[in-house]
Amino acid sequence: MYFSKATIFSFGLLATSELVAGHSAITGATGDAGGAGSAIGVDPATPRDGTRRNPFQQDATRFKGAAADTCGETLGGGDNDVEAGTAAVMAQNGATLPQVTQGGALMMTLHQVNGDGAGPYTCMIDATGTGTQWTPVQVTTNVDGNARGRNNDQQMQDLPLNVAIPADQTCTGTVAGQSNVCMVRCQNPARAGPFGGCVPVQMAGAAAPAAAGAAVPAAGAATAATTKREAKQLSPSGPVLTDDDQEEEVDLLGDDLLSARWVVNDN
Repeated sequence: MYFSKATIFSFGLLATSELVAGHSAITGATGDAGGAGSAIGVDPATPRDGTRRNPFQQDATRFKGAAADTCGETLGGGDNDVEAGTAAVMAQNGATLPQVTQGGALMMTLHQVNGDGAGPYTCMIDATGTGTQWTPVQVTTNVDGNARGRNNDQQMQDLPLNVAIPADQTCTGTVAGQSNVCMVRCQNPARAGPFGGCVPVQMAGAAAPAAAGAAVPAAGAATAATTKREAKQLSPSGPVLTDDDQEEEVDLLGDDLLSARWVVNDN
């Protein structure tokens, strides 16, 4: 029996389609001065009692490819748009974004869908609120996981993920009609990811935003290259695979299949 290249590819895609997708979501967030929110792209209607691609991973963010340096993408919604995503966060959680202060904190709830949505997470902040200029921030409460973001014992669990807001932090963004907005991004080191999310926050009691065209303070002027360094920071070289890591190898194989642009010639 003869199978065309297209048929063989379809079999491979079917075998891996349930395994490769985003594996964590930041479903809740509040600041030290109040407010409420979540990561952009999160859909509160997504069920949280399973691990499969559909429906449990549809609103989980992955930072990869063209979306690696910005706010990522989800299976269900595609690219995470900062403006529309922030408006949706307010519609879902109330009109007041998480309110943070200089030297304060952001407290988040991370839902780990399956094994490679685990920690440890690295986090960063963009003072412009645009999701393009990242500066690392301290993670004060992290999620357990190995150096490649795996921990099968925490699947389908809600876990705390907290960060400290720098004492000299400013927020200059205007997003979805809100001024004094920053964007906080957290991601794990999963090889099939990274996975995580972008949470819009607002500086409580801040002065009026700078005039259009004003320079962004140097503390928030790191380039998007910081994101790549953060994503690779915890990745070991030449790891020895354990039994638990075999799932990750299947994830990566499926990721390659789903990301490729195939041109099949059956002549």
